[in-house]
Amino acid sequence: MSVGLEGFGIESKMNSNELIKTKMKTESLNKSLTESGSKIKQNLDKDDFLKLLITQLQHQDPNNPMEDKEFIAQMAQFSSMEQMLNVNKSLDKLVGKFDFQSSFDLLGKKVDVVNGTGDTESQVASGVVDSVSKKGDDVFISVGGKSYLAQDVRNISY
Repeated sequence: MSVGLEGFGIESKMNSNELIKTKMKTESLNKSLTESGSKIKQNLDKDDFLKLLITQLQHQDPNNPMEDKEFIAQMAQFSSMEQMLNVNKSLDKLVGKFDFQSSFDLLGKKVDVVNGTGDTESQVASGVVDSVSKKGDDVFISVGGKSYLAQDVRNISY
């Protein structure tokens, strides 16, 4: 039996026993990955990009190396991606500070807070905001001695 991998520049001839052994090894590997909890990445990050670039450089044809323009373009793409990630992190920090800062406006005001999952079984708690606090990325308000997520406020009145 001939297994054609022409798209990859590989031509392989396997007899049926070799084909069955290869299939069993592949299935075994896939099963072990599933059992170990390994997950397939849906998105590539900057480390994956660098690994791909290094692998590409290691396996390039010495008689036909990568063009300077191609290499510079890939490095520019990597640099742009790095800058976008840095801007995204900075914006996340800014939004977090803004959320915390804006929650101070709730102090002394009467609020209605949804306590629950947001479905029909949710309960609404009402009262005056006593304090504002932050734990990790979450902003909390205190109403009547109980703590609620600030994002769960549904109504504000004086």
